[in-house]
Amino acid sequence: MSMSICFEKTPKGREAITQHTVKLPRPARNLLLVIDNTKPARQWATLIQGATEADINSLQSTGLIEPADVEMIEQNRQRAPLKTIEAAIATLTYDQVYNLLTSQAKDRLGLIKGFMFILNVEKCANDAELRALAVRFIGMVREIQGDSAAKAMRMALGMAS
Repeated sequence: MSMSICFEKTPKGREAITQHTVKLPRPARNLLLVIDNTKPARQWATLIQGATEADINSLQSTGLIEPADVEMIEQNRQRAPLKTIEAAIATLTYDQVYNLLTSQAKDRLGLIKGFMFILNVEKCANDAELRALAVRFIGMVREIQGDSAAKAMRMALGMAS
């Protein structure tokens, strides 16, 4: 049930990220880094290797995430529908884009290309460079894994399809 709910980080969750106050398994920590109220937990979990519903439940039971106000989210989506990948990426924080790219690179591009891509992520000096690299990443995923994988990545970045 919790997989279809949109969650957001609690103050305790944000503190756990910055201060490392809570010991979490890697999939749960990566999930905590990227999860927000822009999409259901199911979509976030599919992007993090090894993440499961148990990780979502654990994050919620420890008070690191909480259900988001879905009505408010839906109203915001209706006011400003995302039409381009650039617009979708612009709604994410630098950390969300960084964590999504670095957590997905090896799985989506393969070991060597993924490692090389992560090096490129690390070289980004600002938001604009990172966001431009994220747009390129979607094209690379499409080239290597096909349209369905690219669609999954677009959804992870906040696009409807």
